[in-house]
Amino acid sequence: MVTITGKVLRILPLKEVKSGDTAKRVIDLIIADEFEYQRVSFWDDKAELVKSGAIKTGDVLSIENVSVSKTRAEGEKRAHAGKYARISEITTDAPPLRHANAMKLTVLAVARPELGQVCIAGIDAENGEWIRPQGVYEVDMVNELPFKNLCVSSLYVDAWRGKRPRKEDRFFVYSTGIEKELNASAKKAFLERHVDASVDAVFKRGRSLGLIKPRGILQVYEEKVRTKKNDEKNYEHYIRFNFKDASGRAHRRWSCRCNAFYSTWNEMKKQHRWTYGWRILRYLRKNETYLAIGLTYSDYGATKLEYGAYPMIVGVHVM
Repeated sequence: MVTITGKVLRILPLKEVKSGDTAKRVIDLIIADEFEYQRVSFWDDKAELVKSGAIKTGDVLSIENVSVSKTRAEGEKRAHAGKYARISEITTDAPPLRHANAMKLTVLAVARPELGQVCIAGIDAENGEWIRPQGVYEVDMVNELPFKNLCVSSLYVDAWRGKRPRKEDRFFVYSTGIEKELNASAKKAFLERHVDASVDAVFKRGRSLGLIKPRGILQVYEEKVRTKKNDEKNYEHYIRFNFKDASGRAHRRWSCRCNAFYSTWNEMKKQHRWTYGWRILRYLRKNETYLAIGLTYSDYGATKLEYGAYPMIVGVHVM
């Protein structure tokens, strides 16, 4: 048993974990002192304290009798506050993680929320590597916006220990928010500096994220997909792209998950009911368009997938 002291930086969504025939309620909190963070799981009655608002983001806590996960030896910072944990609020002026190294991430993808999670991707300013912070939830995007396309965010990440990790995956610890937004000329220069030669140049060289500048946008259209069987009224709308990359190769039916582009699409649809599709296509062709692309998790149940997973467009940038 150990004692953990620190500030509550994030509260992750409530979930239920099966234990035999019963289901236990658990809420994970990201708690940090000046040097490092801990992911502390609050169980049952302790989870209710969080759910009721008795414990909230910004509180500084001392938690006694915390049990440590068996995977801690592998570097995972996870602990558990259960039945015997004792929680008290304390006062301190020490900023959390002030001795830790923050990453400066230029964001190129903020995807539409899916099952409560938000896919974020961007390029680390220090080494120019693509990074995909994992475990970003809708609740993280509610108050001060931590991520926005072509803005530089300051954040803390750790190794990702989830299933089927991709090269760029990192565990999202915390973000102090957006530091700056690139101006028009800086946006264009950044995109040109990081553009890849083709889709194959990204996905056939071990990466699952990249940036391309299409030679041509062939078609952009909306597709209705039924979300539940035998329910004719429940549909999800997906935007799909057909395009040629810089190599001249055509790629078809790529799903677009860019949240900002969906907003543009829906606003155009509202203003121009009968011609919005043509207007969007003209808009993309008239201007210089860059597409941030990514791969889903590898789908081991499917065969004959060219890149071992399904490609999609996660960011649309129009200059």
